[in-house]
Amino acid sequence: MKILLWDVDGTLIRSGNAGHRAMNAAALAVFGLQDAFTNFDFGGRTDPWVLDLLCQKHALDASPAHLTRFYEVYVDALRRELHNPRALICAGIREVLASFHTTPGIAQGLLTGNIVAGARVKLEHFGLWDYFAFGAFADDSGERNRLGPIALDRARLHLDRSTLSPSDLLVIGDTPHDIVCARACGAHAVATATGGFTYDELAAHKPDLLVRDFTDPAPLQRFIGALG
Repeated sequence: MKILLWDVDGTLIRSGNAGHRAMNAAALAVFGLQDAFTNFDFGGRTDPWVLDLLCQKHALDASPAHLTRFYEVYVDALRRELHNPRALICAGIREVLASFHTTPGIAQGLLTGNIVAGARVKLEHFGLWDYFAFGAFADDSGERNRLGPIALDRARLHLDRSTLSPSDLLVIGDTPHDIVCARACGAHAVATATGGFTYDELAAHKPDLLVRDFTDPAPLQRFIGALG
């Protein structure tokens, strides 16, 4: 059994900067900051990580009440902001998810820096949420490298396979952070140049498999087959 753990932004979908705008809306509503996240680099970072950076930069009160309200406003704004002409599913993703969904010996989950509510809103918008029965999210840890073991435990529980090991995991993402995350938990690193990093930039980090996109699923299928 092989477990495909998919990143969301830049790997499965492009939101057309909906996440940035929704974060800006939340920062304005909760902290009174205008365009707070405009120059932030979200690539490969978790939502709590980004929010913590903002709070440190502006010496904000990161009380539980403020954080809860922040994410409530963010998720509500995200639903609206996804209705923009630049929001799209990355090339080949709908087909490759559908194919692996019915492939024996393959299970698909998420490993994402999104909070679970944000990931769900994004993927439901594109009709992709139901492909994933488990995953690890920013609610579980603001440190991306801690998410691999959490995803593995959830895969074991969901599939009732206690013998699953890190070597059964493929972490699929579009940033160097995803590659590092895979290495941190002993998983295979699959990188796709559909996000903010070019093919050559990702190649410098030596993922186990690198593709330009998933229009042709054969490279990923062959890679999985070679793992045995």
